[in-house]
Amino acid sequence: MPTGVEIILTEPAVFLHAQSQVSPSENEAHDATSPSEQDTSPPQVRGIVRLTLSKSTRVKDISITLTGMTRTDWPEGLKQNGIEVIEQIEILRLKTSIFRSGEGTPLMPGTTPLEARHETAQPQPGRGTNTPRYMWPEEVREQSRERERPVIPNRPSPIPLRSVRGIIEGLRPTKTSPITESAPMLEQNAASSSSSAPSSAVPAEWFELRKGQYDYPFSISLPRDLPPSLHADFGHVVYLLRATVFRSGPLVSNLTDQCEVTLVQIPMNDPTTASDSIVVNRTCDDLLSYAVSVDGHSFPIGTTIPMHLTMIPIGKTRVHCITCTLEEQTVYYANERKTMRQEKPHKWNFLRLQNASITDPLLPLMDGGEDALAASPLYPFIEAAARQHPSEEEEIRLAPLNPVGPWHLVMDLSVYMKRQKIINISCQHPKSNVAVHHTLKVILRVEQMPDDASANPRILDIAILIPIHITHSKTSCEWLRLPSYESSQPAPSYEMHSPEYRPHPSSPPPPL
Repeated sequence: MPTGVEIILTEPAVFLHAQSQVSPSENEAHDATSPSEQDTSPPQVRGIVRLTLSKSTRVKDISITLTGMTRTDWPEGLKQNGIEVIEQIEILRLKTSIFRSGEGTPLMPGTTPLEARHETAQPQPGRGTNTPRYMWPEEVREQSRERERPVIPNRPSPIPLRSVRGIIEGLRPTKTSPITESAPMLEQNAASSSSSAPSSAVPAEWFELRKGQYDYPFSISLPRDLPPSLHADFGHVVYLLRATVFRSGPLVSNLTDQCEVTLVQIPMNDPTTASDSIVVNRTCDDLLSYAVSVDGHSFPIGTTIPMHLTMIPIGKTRVHCITCTLEEQTVYYANERKTMRQEKPHKWNFLRLQNASITDPLLPLMDGGEDALAASPLYPFIEAAARQHPSEEEEIRLAPLNPVGPWHLVMDLSVYMKRQKIINISCQHPKSNVAVHHTLKVILRVEQMPDDASANPRILDIAILIPIHITHSKTSCEWLRLPSYESSQPAPSYEMHSPEYRPHPSSPPPPL
């Protein structure tokens, strides 16, 4: 097995609470009014640093560093990479040692995360050049057990009676092994200096670990006001976790490993707004009266956006095309958020409904036959609206044949990642130099037929803009809710028998 170090994270993502997007002044007032939220544990990055050694190695220390960076690229001109200015700001840096304790002694490998937990990750104090000491894994475990044992006060013991032979044996020098003689002993140095000055425990500069595999768990508490991870075209917010094993010896390099930590923003769980719907009700130029209702405000990637569209025509109005798109507007900041640049918004087409013939309108249905509704592209959406309102099921199905409406459509717009470009999450955090806004855009192409047959019809597009919040795919109900245990448990037996019950064997078949 080759020598190396590896970082293994316990969770694939770290969840941040919604209060991290609140400004500092509002956050102080919020904490003062709701002290119950202060009792909640802060977000933590947990995992294991696995050290694999192919031979005995002298290890000075093992440290982990979590760094958060926000970066924006400002393209100017037609250069080699098209980048003129790069602004990078460090928003977080936490460092702690998982190999040494506060006294400088090594921690026992395999310690539980609670015992090896570092509430406040801080840079370790500087250590001078001290006398090296050989320690095997068994000694490390024994030393950790000694620290956990309760301290018992020493009592003066009576002076034992010793014979003349025992006194002579005590005067003889003890035999030592070559390994023990080659390793300087801290106890002897402390005993020699006790006569001149009071002795103090001095940690060793390095410790020797045998060949094998060592697991060091860690847990780092994060601040509550961090922005989530984000990757845009010309900027990002990224968190990197780096583990470094400092080795001692000539021509020996340190071992390092690095991985990205994904921070996910949990949508605000406000009972006053979480269950509300976004409703847009307008009347456009005496052509069409419409109402768009979207259930909810935030939608994880991989789920659907439920939308209910109601249209009431005014006069001789026809609907030729219905288009639903998602627009993503990215804003980049620099110079302490004083400079702003907006890029061209990205668009994803969710749905486009129109007939094969351009002259045939979607609504109302011109063909009044029995199969006209089944052949229309609107048939599945009309059926979905009829199922939602059982009391008006028949009226909703027959409404498309009526030129005066009202026309009801229920749509489920899928937000999935099989797109040309990856959909980013919505982010408006004050500590992030990249802001992402999402808008659901519904376009209705309508036509108004004039009263005069010689006049040209009036055609225009009605654009309905609905701001929504796109969250990470790990904020869906499948990730946040508890698993269902009914499917994994065996079905209970409802047969009730007494303890003395014994099933009788079946009687033999009658003789032929």
